[in-house]
Amino acid sequence: MSELNDQPEFLVPTVREVQQMFAELLSHGEDITWDLLSANQEDILKSKLNEFKGHPLKMFGLPNMFQNIWSQRKFTNGQSLTSLFFVMIVDTVSEPQMAEESRSWYLYPVFRCRRCVEDNSGQNNSSLDCCMTYVWHNNSIETWDRFIQHARWRPGFIVTPNRGVYKLIDGKVELRTYFVRGEMCGISHFISPKRLVEGKYTAAKNESILGTDVGPLETVYLRDKILYQLLILSGAQKAEDATELSESLLLFTHSVNNFRLASSMIKEQSFRSILGNRLKSIFQKISEETKRIEGTVDIIRSVNEVPTSIELNEFFKTRRLRKRPVINEVHSNVPVDVLQVTKIQVEEEEVNLEDYGSAVIENIESPESFEDLITNMAEHLEPEMFKLILELTQSFMEKTREDLWQLLKYHFSTETVLYQIILCVMKQHPNLDYNEVRKQFSDILSRVRYYFASANPNTFPELLQKCPKCVGYYHIKVMGNN
Repeated sequence: MSELNDQPEFLVPTVREVQQMFAELLSHGEDITWDLLSANQEDILKSKLNEFKGHPLKMFGLPNMFQNIWSQRKFTNGQSLTSLFFVMIVDTVSEPQMAEESRSWYLYPVFRCRRCVEDNSGQNNSSLDCCMTYVWHNNSIETWDRFIQHARWRPGFIVTPNRGVYKLIDGKVELRTYFVRGEMCGISHFISPKRLVEGKYTAAKNESILGTDVGPLETVYLRDKILYQLLILSGAQKAEDATELSESLLLFTHSVNNFRLASSMIKEQSFRSILGNRLKSIFQKISEETKRIEGTVDIIRSVNEVPTSIELNEFFKTRRLRKRPVINEVHSNVPVDVLQVTKIQVEEEEVNLEDYGSAVIENIESPESFEDLITNMAEHLEPEMFKLILELTQSFMEKTREDLWQLLKYHFSTETVLYQIILCVMKQHPNLDYNEVRKQFSDILSRVRYYFASANPNTFPELLQKCPKCVGYYHIKVMGNN
């Protein structure tokens, strides 16, 4: 495919360059990372999978891929713990050491799912040396060796992170290369350099899927999608729709609200560095907390479900609350990783957010989501109710959160807590009577605590049994038809 490099301002990245980029976005040093979805957040997983096809739920194989991933919740107490990685296949070289430098490759998305943890003490919740389940297309295989040996890949050299875990050793991604004879069947989705060029200059075209037994034609729409933008090294292609790019960013950010991030990426034309800096900040915050726990624990990133500012405004308006003017405005072109608002005007009163304790400010993961919440609160709530909700958030972050952290062993942020408190107050006290909400202060905190505790991905230690396939322990939870 050498003709690809003749295209103006475009150089196909090497296999190592692509995997290095994914490792920097999806990993934290030598730690193992997971994305957590609770049992009622299946639509978020479906949205992620939609990034790999042109039309939602129409391409052959993706519904099966969702079910295969979602069914793995039986190993993680009914919650979903997954991590995205990519298998790259090179079929144009004869020696394994040449594969990493090849600019002719095929890229396949794979989700690894947590199955076991290393011991049954309840302290060590690491899965680093345990077997996992690997899901791609309509296939699901347990353990890494079986995944490599029995997956029906196209023939060539596979270059991928060992066991699907991206690790950065002295800043460089650790990769493994395997030769596979391949069967060229059962594969429904791949991205090749040829498709990248077609997407860059003519938009992606229909191509017949490899393997005649698959059937329908596949259309890959990569224009203005995050995968396309990240794989184009020159950065010459400018996405025009921040909203569309924002939705696509869910694949890497695990957040449903990415508009300011997308806007900054487009404005600065620095897709990798801006996205990478945001993700490094989040993983570092989670990593710092895991160091406080006895034993070794996985880095688990919970989803940020805080809606966009427009959606929040509609949410408050449907509650028939009076609209309030807000003096402080947050613009989409400000830095995405910096909190812009610490003081906010609520009617005639200025509220200083720093008065509500360091735990509130220090545990903000997405400044964009936090500011969307407080500006909409200021616009629609009375000052007393605005401050009471912040008091509830402060109390939770300073007292309840630490207790939950020891139980759940995953990080959840200020904006996530604040959003759940708002939802609880609105549901339980729709009239927003200040005295009534104040009286139910403890009850509200208990309800929000239960919400987070119900998303515990860790099985009670006494239920765990030794895994015959690895050093770890596991438990299968009966979940009915879900």
